[in-house]
Amino acid sequence: MYLYKTDLMKSTGYRHLTFTLLLFVAIFSAIFSCKSTTEEKRQSEIDRIGARWVPDSRMGRCSIIAKTGKEGILILKGETTSPDARTEIIKTLNNRGIKLIDSILILPDTIGNNKFMGLVSISVINLRKQPDHKSELVSQSILGTPVLILKNGNSWLLIQTPDKYIAWTEKSSVTLLDRTAMNAWKQSERLIFMENSGWAYSSPDETEVVGDLVAGSILKKTGESHGYAKVAFPDGREGFVKSVKVMDFVFWESHVQCTGDNICKTASSFLGLPYLWGGTSSKGVDCSGFVQSVFFMNGIILQRDASLQAMHGIDVDISKGFNLLNRGDLLFFGTKDSIKLHVTHAAIYMGNGEYINSSGRVIINSLDSSRANFVNYRIVSLLKAKRIIGIEDDKGIVPVLRHEWY
Repeated sequence: MYLYKTDLMKSTGYRHLTFTLLLFVAIFSAIFSCKSTTEEKRQSEIDRIGARWVPDSRMGRCSIIAKTGKEGILILKGETTSPDARTEIIKTLNNRGIKLIDSILILPDTIGNNKFMGLVSISVINLRKQPDHKSELVSQSILGTPVLILKNGNSWLLIQTPDKYIAWTEKSSVTLLDRTAMNAWKQSERLIFMENSGWAYSSPDETEVVGDLVAGSILKKTGESHGYAKVAFPDGREGFVKSVKVMDFVFWESHVQCTGDNICKTASSFLGLPYLWGGTSSKGVDCSGFVQSVFFMNGIILQRDASLQAMHGIDVDISKGFNLLNRGDLLFFGTKDSIKLHVTHAAIYMGNGEYINSSGRVIINSLDSSRANFVNYRIVSLLKAKRIIGIEDDKGIVPVLRHEWY
Protein backbone atom coordinates (compact mmCIF):
# COMPACT_ATOMS: atom_id res chain seq x y z
CA MET A 1 0.00 0.00 0.00
CA TYR A 2 2.83 2.40 0.80
CA LEU A 3 4.52 1.68 -2.45
CA TYR A 4 1.29 2.11 -4.30
CA LYS A 5 0.70 5.56 -2.78
CA THR A 6 4.22 6.61 -3.57
CA ASP A 7 3.89 5.48 -7.17
CA LEU A 8 0.54 7.21 -7.43
CA MET A 9 1.98 10.43 -6.01
CA LYS A 10 4.86 10.21 -8.44
CA SER A 11 2.49 9.56 -11.31
CA THR A 12 0.29 12.50 -10.34
CA GLY A 13 3.34 14.74 -9.94
CA TYR A 14 4.61 13.79 -13.37
CA ARG A 15 1.23 14.56 -14.85
CA HIS A 16 1.20 17.98 -13.20
CA LEU A 17 4.77 18.64 -14.36
CA THR A 18 3.95 17.50 -17.89
CA PHE A 19 0.83 19.67 -17.98
CA THR A 20 2.80 22.67 -16.69
CA LEU A 21 5.50 22.17 -19.30
CA LEU A 22 2.97 21.79 -22.10
CA LEU A 23 1.16 24.90 -20.92
CA PHE A 24 4.45 26.82 -20.84
CA VAL A 25 5.34 25.62 -24.33
CA ALA A 26 1.89 26.55 -25.64
CA ILE A 27 2.08 30.06 -24.13
CA PHE A 28 5.64 30.56 -25.40
CA SER A 29 4.68 29.30 -28.85
CA ALA A 30 1.67 31.60 -28.94
CA ILE A 31 3.80 34.61 -27.97
CA PHE A 32 6.53 33.66 -30.45
CA SER A 33 3.97 32.96 -33.17
CA CYS A 34 2.32 36.32 -32.58
CA LYS A 35 5.69 38.07 -32.71
CA SER A 36 6.68 36.12 -35.79
CA THR A 37 3.39 36.92 -37.54
CA THR A 38 3.82 40.61 -36.75
CA GLU A 39 7.36 40.60 -38.16
CA GLU A 40 6.19 38.78 -41.26
CA LYS A 41 3.45 41.35 -41.86
CA ARG A 42 5.90 44.22 -41.41
CA GLN A 43 8.41 42.56 -43.71
CA SER A 44 5.73 41.93 -46.30
CA GLU A 45 4.75 45.61 -46.24
CA ILE A 46 8.38 46.69 -46.51
CA ASP A 47 8.83 44.38 -49.51
CA ARG A 48 5.72 45.83 -51.19
CA ILE A 49 6.98 49.39 -50.75
CA GLY A 50 10.40 48.38 -52.07
CA ALA A 51 8.87 46.70 -55.11
CA ARG A 52 6.87 49.83 -55.87
CA TRP A 53 9.99 52.00 -56.02
CA VAL A 54 12.29 49.34 -57.45
CA PRO A 55 10.10 47.12 -59.64
CA ASP A 56 12.99 45.55 -61.57
CA SER A 57 16.19 44.23 -59.96
CA ARG A 58 18.03 44.72 -63.25
CA MET A 59 17.78 48.47 -62.76
CA GLY A 60 17.70 48.92 -59.01
CA ARG A 61 18.28 47.34 -55.63
CA CYS A 62 16.02 47.23 -52.59
CA SER A 63 16.84 44.57 -50.03
CA ILE A 64 15.69 45.71 -46.58
CA ILE A 65 15.13 43.40 -43.61
CA ALA A 66 13.27 44.31 -40.41
CA LYS A 67 14.11 42.56 -37.12
CA THR A 68 12.84 43.26 -33.62
CA GLY A 69 15.65 44.10 -31.23
CA LYS A 70 15.86 44.89 -27.53
CA GLU A 71 12.90 46.61 -25.90
CA GLY A 72 10.83 45.97 -29.02
CA ILE A 73 12.76 48.44 -31.16
CA LEU A 74 12.63 47.59 -34.85
CA ILE A 75 16.01 47.45 -36.62
CA LEU A 76 16.05 48.10 -40.36
CA LYS A 77 19.05 46.69 -42.21
CA GLY A 78 19.92 46.30 -45.87
CA GLU A 79 20.52 48.45 -48.93
CA THR A 80 18.69 50.22 -51.72
CA THR A 81 19.41 52.41 -54.72
CA SER A 82 16.16 54.29 -54.08
CA PRO A 83 16.20 56.96 -51.33
CA ASP A 84 12.43 57.30 -51.91
CA ALA A 85 11.89 53.66 -50.96
CA ARG A 86 13.81 54.15 -47.72
CA THR A 87 11.88 57.35 -46.93
CA GLU A 88 8.47 55.75 -47.46
CA ILE A 89 9.34 52.66 -45.42
CA ILE A 90 10.49 54.76 -42.46
CA LYS A 91 7.52 57.14 -42.73
CA THR A 92 5.05 54.24 -42.85
CA LEU A 93 6.53 52.63 -39.73
CA ASN A 94 6.77 55.94 -37.87
CA ASN A 95 3.10 56.66 -38.58
CA ARG A 96 2.30 53.38 -36.84
CA GLY A 97 4.16 54.55 -33.74
CA ILE A 98 6.91 51.98 -34.21
CA LYS A 99 10.27 52.85 -32.70
CA LEU A 100 13.06 51.93 -35.06
CA ILE A 101 16.75 52.14 -35.83
CA ASP A 102 17.58 53.01 -39.42
CA SER A 103 20.64 51.09 -40.66
CA ILE A 104 19.69 51.17 -44.35
CA LEU A 105 22.57 51.86 -46.76
CA ILE A 106 21.80 54.00 -49.80
CA LEU A 107 23.74 52.89 -52.88
CA PRO A 108 26.12 54.23 -53.97
CA ASP A 109 27.60 55.00 -50.57
CA THR A 110 28.73 58.55 -51.28
CA ILE A 111 29.69 59.12 -47.63
CA GLY A 112 31.83 56.05 -47.01
CA ASN A 113 33.37 56.08 -50.49
CA ASN A 114 34.27 59.31 -52.26
CA LYS A 115 35.26 57.43 -55.43
CA PHE A 116 31.75 56.27 -56.22
CA MET A 117 32.02 57.05 -59.93
CA GLY A 118 34.14 55.58 -62.67
CA LEU A 119 34.98 55.32 -66.36
CA VAL A 120 35.27 52.12 -68.37
CA SER A 121 38.98 51.92 -69.15
CA ILE A 122 39.22 49.20 -71.84
CA SER A 123 37.40 48.75 -75.15
CA VAL A 124 34.71 46.43 -73.79
CA ILE A 125 34.06 45.22 -70.24
CA ASN A 126 31.93 42.23 -69.33
CA LEU A 127 29.07 42.69 -66.90
CA ARG A 128 28.00 39.59 -64.99
CA LYS A 129 25.02 38.62 -62.86
CA GLN A 130 27.25 37.68 -59.93
CA PRO A 131 30.87 38.53 -59.03
CA ASP A 132 32.24 35.37 -60.61
CA HIS A 133 33.78 34.65 -64.00
CA LYS A 134 31.50 31.62 -64.28
CA SER A 135 28.40 33.76 -63.79
CA GLU A 136 26.10 34.68 -66.68
CA LEU A 137 27.23 37.49 -68.98
CA VAL A 138 24.27 39.88 -68.85
CA SER A 139 25.68 42.95 -70.57
CA GLN A 140 28.77 44.91 -71.56
CA SER A 141 29.97 48.48 -71.46
CA ILE A 142 32.43 50.28 -73.72
CA LEU A 143 35.49 52.48 -73.27
CA GLY A 144 34.84 55.88 -71.72
CA THR A 145 31.35 55.07 -70.47
CA PRO A 146 30.63 56.76 -67.11
CA VAL A 147 29.34 54.43 -64.39
CA LEU A 148 28.27 54.52 -60.75
CA ILE A 149 30.12 52.31 -58.28
CA LEU A 150 27.43 50.73 -56.09
CA LYS A 151 29.71 48.27 -54.30
CA ASN A 152 33.47 47.96 -54.16
CA GLY A 153 34.88 44.71 -52.88
CA ASN A 154 37.95 42.59 -53.50
CA SER A 155 38.45 42.28 -57.27
CA TRP A 156 34.83 43.01 -58.29
CA LEU A 157 32.64 46.10 -58.60
CA LEU A 158 28.86 46.32 -58.67
CA ILE A 159 28.22 49.10 -61.15
CA GLN A 160 25.30 50.91 -62.77
CA THR A 161 25.62 52.02 -66.38
CA PRO A 162 23.92 55.07 -67.98
CA ASP A 163 20.92 52.92 -69.01
CA LYS A 164 20.49 52.17 -65.26
CA TYR A 165 21.45 48.52 -65.71
CA ILE A 166 23.18 46.97 -62.68
CA ALA A 167 25.75 44.18 -62.84
CA TRP A 168 29.18 43.06 -61.65
CA THR A 169 32.47 43.66 -63.42
CA GLU A 170 36.15 43.25 -62.68
CA LYS A 171 37.67 46.13 -60.74
CA SER A 172 40.60 46.29 -63.16
CA SER A 173 38.19 47.25 -65.97
CA VAL A 174 37.10 50.56 -64.45
CA THR A 175 39.01 53.67 -63.40
CA LEU A 176 37.54 54.93 -60.12
CA LEU A 177 36.97 58.69 -59.78
CA ASP A 178 35.76 61.13 -57.18
CA ARG A 179 33.30 63.87 -58.02
CA THR A 180 36.04 66.40 -58.84
CA ALA A 181 37.84 64.06 -61.24
CA MET A 182 34.59 63.09 -62.97
CA ASN A 183 33.64 66.73 -63.47
CA ALA A 184 37.10 67.40 -64.91
CA TRP A 185 36.58 64.54 -67.39
CA LYS A 186 33.17 65.92 -68.39
CA GLN A 187 34.70 69.35 -68.99
CA SER A 188 37.67 68.03 -70.96
CA GLU A 189 37.92 67.88 -74.74
CA ARG A 190 36.71 64.40 -75.66
CA LEU A 191 36.53 62.38 -78.84
CA ILE A 192 34.15 59.57 -79.85
CA PHE A 193 35.37 56.75 -82.08
CA MET A 194 33.05 56.43 -85.09
CA GLU A 195 34.17 53.19 -86.75
CA ASN A 196 33.23 49.69 -85.66
CA SER A 197 36.78 48.73 -84.70
CA GLY A 198 40.26 50.19 -84.60
CA TRP A 199 43.39 50.84 -82.59
CA ALA A 200 45.16 53.49 -80.59
CA TYR A 201 48.90 53.48 -81.31
CA SER A 202 51.86 54.62 -79.24
CA SER A 203 52.94 56.95 -82.09
CA PRO A 204 51.67 58.10 -85.50
CA ASP A 205 53.88 55.56 -87.25
CA GLU A 206 51.55 52.82 -85.94
CA THR A 207 54.36 50.48 -84.95
CA GLU A 208 53.02 49.67 -81.46
CA VAL A 209 49.47 49.25 -80.19
CA VAL A 210 48.25 50.86 -76.96
CA GLY A 211 44.73 49.47 -77.01
CA ASP A 212 41.80 48.54 -79.24
CA LEU A 213 38.67 50.62 -79.83
CA VAL A 214 35.04 49.91 -80.69
CA ALA A 215 32.21 52.07 -81.99
CA GLY A 216 31.27 54.65 -79.38
CA SER A 217 34.53 54.57 -77.43
CA ILE A 218 35.18 57.91 -75.73
CA LEU A 219 38.70 59.24 -75.20
CA LYS A 220 40.19 62.46 -73.91
CA LYS A 221 41.97 64.54 -76.56
CA THR A 222 45.37 65.89 -75.52
CA GLY A 223 46.82 67.07 -78.85
CA GLU A 224 47.27 66.53 -82.60
CA SER A 225 50.09 65.29 -84.80
CA HIS A 226 50.21 64.76 -88.57
CA GLY A 227 46.62 63.67 -89.08
CA TYR A 228 46.41 61.87 -85.76
CA ALA A 229 44.67 62.87 -82.55
CA LYS A 230 46.67 62.36 -79.39
CA VAL A 231 44.40 60.76 -76.82
CA ALA A 232 44.37 59.65 -73.20
CA PHE A 233 42.54 56.60 -71.87
CA PRO A 234 40.71 56.88 -68.53
CA ASP A 235 43.45 54.79 -66.86
CA GLY A 236 46.19 57.19 -68.04
CA ARG A 237 47.48 55.35 -71.13
CA GLU A 238 48.25 57.66 -74.02
CA GLY A 239 48.11 56.98 -77.73
CA PHE A 240 47.34 58.22 -81.23
CA VAL A 241 44.21 57.66 -83.32
CA LYS A 242 43.63 58.72 -86.92
CA SER A 243 41.70 62.00 -86.81
CA VAL A 244 39.30 60.88 -89.56
CA LYS A 245 38.07 58.03 -87.33
CA VAL A 246 36.99 60.22 -84.41
CA MET A 247 34.66 63.14 -83.86
CA ASP A 248 34.55 65.84 -81.23
CA PHE A 249 32.22 64.40 -78.58
CA VAL A 250 30.38 67.64 -77.76
CA PHE A 251 29.83 68.37 -81.45
CA TRP A 252 28.65 64.80 -82.02
CA GLU A 253 26.13 64.72 -79.17
CA SER A 254 24.79 68.12 -80.22
CA HIS A 255 24.45 67.42 -83.94
CA VAL A 256 23.87 63.69 -84.34
CA GLN A 257 20.42 63.06 -85.82
CA CYS A 258 18.44 59.98 -84.92
CA THR A 259 16.45 59.40 -88.11
CA GLY A 260 15.15 56.23 -89.66
CA ASP A 261 17.69 56.43 -92.46
CA ASN A 262 20.60 56.94 -90.05
CA ILE A 263 19.45 54.10 -87.79
CA CYS A 264 19.23 51.71 -90.74
CA LYS A 265 22.62 52.85 -92.08
CA THR A 266 24.29 52.20 -88.72
CA ALA A 267 22.47 48.89 -88.31
CA SER A 268 23.65 47.76 -91.75
CA SER A 269 27.26 48.49 -90.81
CA PHE A 270 26.90 45.74 -88.17
CA LEU A 271 25.89 43.08 -90.72
CA GLY A 272 27.65 39.77 -90.14
CA LEU A 273 28.63 40.65 -86.57
CA PRO A 274 28.42 37.46 -84.47
CA TYR A 275 25.67 36.92 -81.94
CA LEU A 276 26.93 37.07 -78.36
CA TRP A 277 24.64 36.55 -75.36
CA GLY A 278 25.06 39.69 -73.25
CA GLY A 279 26.99 41.47 -76.02
CA THR A 280 26.46 45.21 -76.54
CA SER A 281 29.45 46.26 -78.63
CA SER A 282 30.70 46.06 -82.18
CA LYS A 283 32.66 42.94 -81.17
CA GLY A 284 29.48 40.92 -80.70
CA VAL A 285 25.84 41.60 -79.83
CA ASP A 286 22.71 39.90 -78.65
CA CYS A 287 19.38 41.07 -80.07
CA SER A 288 18.72 43.95 -77.67
CA GLY A 289 22.41 44.79 -77.39
CA PHE A 290 22.42 45.28 -81.16
CA VAL A 291 19.44 47.62 -80.98
CA GLN A 292 20.96 49.53 -78.07
CA SER A 293 24.35 49.91 -79.78
CA VAL A 294 22.80 51.17 -83.02
CA PHE A 295 20.71 53.78 -81.23
CA PHE A 296 23.64 54.90 -79.07
CA MET A 297 25.69 55.64 -82.18
CA ASN A 298 22.78 57.87 -83.19
CA GLY A 299 22.73 59.72 -79.88
CA ILE A 300 20.04 57.79 -78.00
CA ILE A 301 20.39 55.66 -74.85
CA LEU A 302 17.83 52.85 -74.75
CA GLN A 303 17.15 50.29 -72.05
CA ARG A 304 19.29 47.17 -72.02
CA ASP A 305 17.01 44.17 -72.50
CA ALA A 306 14.33 43.57 -75.13
CA SER A 307 11.63 43.27 -72.46
CA LEU A 308 12.67 46.67 -71.10
CA GLN A 309 12.92 48.31 -74.53
CA ALA A 310 9.40 47.11 -75.34
CA MET A 311 8.02 49.16 -72.45
CA HIS A 312 9.00 52.48 -74.03
CA GLY A 313 8.09 54.51 -77.09
CA ILE A 314 4.64 54.53 -78.67
CA ASP A 315 2.79 51.53 -80.06
CA VAL A 316 2.53 51.08 -83.81
CA ASP A 317 -0.52 49.11 -84.91
CA ILE A 318 0.51 45.98 -86.80
CA SER A 319 -2.74 44.08 -86.30
CA LYS A 320 -3.78 44.54 -89.94
CA GLY A 321 -0.38 44.56 -91.60
CA PHE A 322 2.84 46.54 -91.63
CA ASN A 323 1.90 49.62 -93.64
CA LEU A 324 2.10 51.90 -90.58
CA LEU A 325 5.70 50.97 -89.78
CA ASN A 326 8.51 53.47 -90.38
CA ARG A 327 12.19 52.78 -90.91
CA GLY A 328 13.85 52.59 -87.50
CA ASP A 329 10.79 51.32 -85.62
CA LEU A 330 11.41 48.40 -83.28
CA LEU A 331 9.80 44.97 -83.58
CA PHE A 332 9.42 42.72 -80.55
CA PHE A 333 8.97 38.96 -80.56
CA GLY A 334 8.21 36.34 -77.92
CA THR A 335 5.24 34.56 -76.43
CA LYS A 336 1.99 35.62 -74.83
CA ASP A 337 -0.49 34.17 -72.40
CA SER A 338 -3.83 35.34 -71.03
CA ILE A 339 -2.10 37.77 -68.68
CA LYS A 340 0.80 39.40 -70.49
CA LEU A 341 3.36 39.40 -73.27
CA HIS A 342 6.76 37.81 -72.75
CA VAL A 343 9.24 39.66 -74.98
CA THR A 344 12.40 37.71 -75.81
CA HIS A 345 13.70 39.22 -79.07
CA ALA A 346 14.08 42.66 -80.68
CA ALA A 347 14.73 43.87 -84.22
CA ILE A 348 14.87 47.10 -86.23
CA TYR A 349 12.47 47.63 -89.11
CA MET A 350 14.31 48.54 -92.33
CA GLY A 351 11.34 49.29 -94.57
CA ASN A 352 9.91 47.33 -97.51
CA GLY A 353 8.88 44.52 -95.18
CA GLU A 354 12.39 43.79 -93.95
CA TYR A 355 13.99 43.93 -90.51
CA ILE A 356 17.53 43.58 -89.21
CA ASN A 357 18.35 41.64 -86.06
CA SER A 358 21.03 39.71 -84.25
CA SER A 359 20.14 36.05 -84.60
CA GLY A 360 23.18 33.84 -84.97
CA ARG A 361 24.73 36.89 -86.58
CA VAL A 362 23.42 40.32 -87.52
CA ILE A 363 21.21 39.55 -90.50
CA ILE A 364 18.31 40.99 -92.51
CA ASN A 365 15.07 39.01 -92.52
CA SER A 366 11.68 39.63 -94.09
CA LEU A 367 8.10 39.79 -92.86
CA ASP A 368 6.99 38.69 -96.35
CA SER A 369 6.52 34.92 -96.58
CA SER A 370 7.23 34.96 -100.32
CA ARG A 371 10.85 36.07 -99.82
CA ALA A 372 13.87 33.86 -99.32
CA ASN A 373 14.89 35.60 -96.07
CA PHE A 374 11.50 35.02 -94.45
CA VAL A 375 11.67 33.20 -91.08
CA ASN A 376 8.36 31.63 -90.15
CA TYR A 377 8.91 31.27 -86.42
CA ARG A 378 9.69 34.99 -86.19
CA ILE A 379 6.43 36.08 -87.81
CA VAL A 380 4.53 33.63 -85.60
CA SER A 381 6.15 35.09 -82.49
CA LEU A 382 5.81 38.79 -83.50
CA LEU A 383 4.10 40.55 -80.58
CA LYS A 384 4.28 44.30 -81.09
CA ALA A 385 6.02 47.27 -82.67
CA LYS A 386 7.26 50.47 -81.05
CA ARG A 387 8.26 53.87 -82.38
CA ILE A 388 11.34 55.30 -80.68
CA ILE A 389 12.46 58.02 -83.08
CA GLY A 390 11.08 61.44 -82.23
CA ILE A 391 9.67 60.37 -78.88
CA GLU A 392 10.45 62.78 -76.04
CA ASP A 393 9.89 62.79 -72.27
CA ASP A 394 10.25 59.02 -72.04
CA LYS A 395 12.56 57.76 -69.29
CA GLY A 396 13.58 54.81 -71.45
CA ILE A 397 14.60 56.95 -74.43
CA VAL A 398 17.32 59.38 -73.32
CA PRO A 399 19.44 61.54 -75.65
CA VAL A 400 23.13 61.36 -74.73
CA LEU A 401 23.10 65.17 -74.81
CA ARG A 402 20.62 65.24 -71.89
CA HIS A 403 22.19 62.51 -69.80
CA GLU A 404 23.88 64.17 -66.82
CA TRP A 405 26.60 61.52 -66.54
CA TYR A 406 28.11 62.64 -69.85
